[in-house]
Amino acid sequence: SMGLREMLGIFLVLIFLPINGPILRMLMESQGMSPIGELQFLGVSIIMLIIGVLMIFAPPIGSQAQSP
Repeated sequence: SMGLREMLGIFLVLIFLPINGPILRMLMESQGMSPIGELQFLGVSIIMLIIGVLMIFAPPIGSQAQSP
């Protein structure tokens, strides 16, 4: 079964896909948050996307075989 970490990772990936950038920027501006530049926003989106992918595919901490 899928754990909470994997579900959170999928959520992050879906939210921070670069195609969603304009929607997220409009939401931020409608909430009165100061808009950040396109390039910074793209960088943040890519970082969040990578974090989400790592959360989905990385093995759980402690499940690796311990090397002697």
